[in-house]
Amino acid sequence: MEANKPNDQDASECKGTAAKPRKRAATAPVRKDGKRSLNLRIDHDSHERLAVHALRRGTTISALVEQFAQAHLREYSIHRNAGAAKGE
Repeated sequence: MEANKPNDQDASECKGTAAKPRKRAATAPVRKDGKRSLNLRIDHDSHERLAVHALRRGTTISALVEQFAQAHLREYSIHRNAGAAKGE
């Protein structure tokens, strides 16, 4: 009556292999020009407008978005060691 015994699915003996450690997420190689990739989801109308402006200016959508970000987004400074400044 071996067939009626419940199987312990969590036991490592049943699996035949030990638990494998998780693989770390691969990071993209750093480009020499310092640029990074961005996957951006926008609506169809905004994409068309960006494409037309890029075409009229003789540039790419990526370069156009980069120009907009440089011109219109405020630059923030991040203090990584804030606790040390307070004497903690």
